[in-house]
Amino acid sequence: MTLKQLEAFYWAATAISFQMAADHLHISLSALSKRIGELETHFGQALFDRSGHRALLTDAGQRLLPLAAQILKMGHEIDNLLADDAGMIGHCRFGVGELAALTWLPDFIAHINHKHPNLTLEPCVDLGSSLERRLLSGQLDFAVVAGHSSHSDISSHLIADVGFAWAAAPSLVDHQTVLNDALLQTHPLITMPHGAGPTRMLEHWLTTHGLESRNRLTCNNLSAVASLIIAGRGIGLFPLSWLEQLSPRAVAIPVRTRPRQLSMPYTFQHRRHDPRPLLASLHRSILDTADFTKRCPLW
Repeated sequence: MTLKQLEAFYWAATAISFQMAADHLHISLSALSKRIGELETHFGQALFDRSGHRALLTDAGQRLLPLAAQILKMGHEIDNLLADDAGMIGHCRFGVGELAALTWLPDFIAHINHKHPNLTLEPCVDLGSSLERRLLSGQLDFAVVAGHSSHSDISSHLIADVGFAWAAAPSLVDHQTVLNDALLQTHPLITMPHGAGPTRMLEHWLTTHGLESRNRLTCNNLSAVASLIIAGRGIGLFPLSWLEQLSPRAVAIPVRTRPRQLSMPYTFQHRRHDPRPLLASLHRSILDTADFTKRCPLW
């Protein structure tokens, strides 16, 4: 029995498919199956029931899974304890939303490259709902997204509360700078898709205030949403720091509401039973570098 065999078993048991587990470990599907087969030979019994459409854990596999997680965690702790100054090694896939990508992501990558030069990073920028699905399937090691996950298999840890404000181009609203039903019916509401955290916050705010907008323009790119608002194509939510950066140019102005601004929590999310100490170290690095108010290079 080896750590690589236990690692193959653990990821095959917790990922959405054997192929996802193999991709996560950067090995072929046949290599993954070989390691699991060797482990089953060692124990003299099957760990997976392969008779159905999807392989399921046998009773023996169910008993082994928590022990395998503990052993792998101890193995990672030993590696970290005895590691030299080069830090952690390996490959880390992680996800962030567009606001993070346009503010602190370069600082985080520079921080990790300096602290852990042998750790290869692979960032993925996408909507929060998509990142959560990829996290659950084992495609991502962690993600920083808007909001807390409601899924029982994902742990969420607060990184920062990020301010948003309603905004429009001055030419669009003229002197009508208070958001009301008339304004929403006169101009399109520019939003991101339903899977985006800011859109969930927007929908909650509209429902709370008894407002709705039938004319919508949906775009899956936050900077494009901001550009459309600046161009006078409609009204929408703007990251507060972006609005402040644009204030001297007066190309976008706040539309007053109560409360004056909205706050969205951004969280570090990982699979609840992932045993790797790598995640705790990266979580600390995110806390050290995540500044959502950093000047956006687009403006």
